[in-house]
Amino acid sequence: MTEFWPVEFSDLDFDLPENLVATEPAEPGDSARLMVANRNTGTITHDIFANLGNHLAPGDAIYYNATRVEARRVRLKRSDGEAQFECVFLQVQPGEGQAQTWQVLMRNVRRLKDGAELVAIADPAYRFRLSRFEEKLLLTTERSLSAEDFARVGEMPLPPYMHRAATERDATTYQNFFERQMAEREKIRGSAAAPTAALHFTSALHARLCAQQVNFLPLCLDIGYGTFAPLTEKNFTSGKLHAEHYYIPPETAAAFKARSAARKVVLGTTALRALVSFERSGTVEGETDLFVRGDERLQSIDALITNFHLPRSSLLLLVAAFCGKELLARAYREALAQKYRFYSYGDAMLIL
Repeated sequence: MTEFWPVEFSDLDFDLPENLVATEPAEPGDSARLMVANRNTGTITHDIFANLGNHLAPGDAIYYNATRVEARRVRLKRSDGEAQFECVFLQVQPGEGQAQTWQVLMRNVRRLKDGAELVAIADPAYRFRLSRFEEKLLLTTERSLSAEDFARVGEMPLPPYMHRAATERDATTYQNFFERQMAEREKIRGSAAAPTAALHFTSALHARLCAQQVNFLPLCLDIGYGTFAPLTEKNFTSGKLHAEHYYIPPETAAAFKARSAARKVVLGTTALRALVSFERSGTVEGETDLFVRGDERLQSIDALITNFHLPRSSLLLLVAAFCGKELLARAYREALAQKYRFYSYGDAMLIL
């Protein structure tokens, strides 16, 4: 029988050759490879994502994250000098009024003191004041930033391991395929990264699955620092991660709670995080700091579609809680041997 727990911090570690880190998307997205791992039989087979329907049945329900990726990578400079900084706006902090304070990621900020004023290089009318609170780096602006503002002064926030600037093509290929397919648009605050399992979908594949009577159910988890943050032994011991906003629409919540014969197929670890947060709290909207401990097993999901993740990451721990550490280890050894592509623009795995 597959060994599920306890998952130790060392179980999440592996050596990943740099040449297996995908820095360019598959074209088209559904031409990416698909590993299929079966929890019951322990078998591992290989396919392509375009054939996803061969592994699903009529009535299966795919739960997907409908968040929109915004142009949250903004290049800034000091208002009183030439020093430049690259900044990713993660999530707005609670507060009232027109002014906004954002938690951000920035490099080379040790020389900046609290109170330093920065302006957007693309438009100096966008001004920010730096501060620090506990472990957070914060930027405050007197204007309320919208998706349109970020589109004016920012660019697509490609992950740093790609070691390149975003191109016009990335504005499409790194955008969530499902980002317009949730009615309650006001519930979506926007994300600083893509729900990457959705990047494999194309209009043709979506149409084939709908014709196959596979159902699609939306939810939202706006991706911020909880996904970016590396998993440390301190996180692993304390069981704490940064919070992210989620929302489960009524029809999605009802379908997830129903005890029906339809298989619940979750598209991506961000959708999985939102659903498990809803299941445990009973709350359809809120901030989740969900951390799945190394001895937990997720049993309310029937299948998971996910990319190949960073070693020692909270996302990898989520996957281990679903499929068990032994099957996960074998699948990743197979992925390395077969030269699967890893991370956001990489290949995918279907765990049944």
